[in-house]
Amino acid sequence: MRKNRIFLSSIVLFMMIALAVAVIRYVKAPLPIEVIKHFPFSKENSLKEWKEKIFKGRVEYNIKKQDHESFVFATSRGTASALFYKITLDIKKRPVISWRWNTKKFPAKDGVEDLKNAKQDDFSARVYVIFPAFFFTNSRAIEYIWAEKIKEGTISPSPYSRNLQLIVVESGGREEEWVSEERDIYEDYIKAFGEEPRYNIGAIAFMTDADSTKSTAEAFYDEIKIGYKKEEK
Repeated sequence: MRKNRIFLSSIVLFMMIALAVAVIRYVKAPLPIEVIKHFPFSKENSLKEWKEKIFKGRVEYNIKKQDHESFVFATSRGTASALFYKITLDIKKRPVISWRWNTKKFPAKDGVEDLKNAKQDDFSARVYVIFPAFFFTNSRAIEYIWAEKIKEGTISPSPYSRNLQLIVVESGGREEEWVSEERDIYEDYIKAFGEEPRYNIGAIAFMTDADSTKSTAEAFYDEIKIGYKKEEK
């Protein structure tokens, strides 16, 4: 239903109200980080720290083990639900988020993939950084996505809200290759919104969904870390 889809793509609004394995590829040298929270997903109960918000059916998020490593395996069969974790980080301290991920199956989309097309607003893997405000309509979020065909580095508003900006950090399949990401949240915010952030981070989230396309999507997540960029001496 359109109403549910609008609510899904405005996940940032919900979060703000609630708050009122393989080759590793680096694009550049990793930033020195003071880690505040680390999610290794090494135990069967690792997901208990995360809360789930169901939008349209439940996505299966399970801890899987393979070759002495463990990770989150997400499967969406026409469903959409996110896992989120509340954490407060001072934006002035230059927060950084890093994670590993991989896609197994992209949601089926008709025509040319378009970030502004609400009917295609499904992705096998998304990672959110959320900036709550006192008035939730002023809240914002960055959504890092793994697209199938859209060029890496593309930035676009969500088809439902300009307060949610999508950044394509990976594109296309990697043939079961794990990819490591590390993002300077402060810099990404300026690139996405054209101004410095006014609010601190209030939560992070990740989601695999395929409800708009009524198809199937699968992805892997691991080693989510969030902290502050260390000052260079």
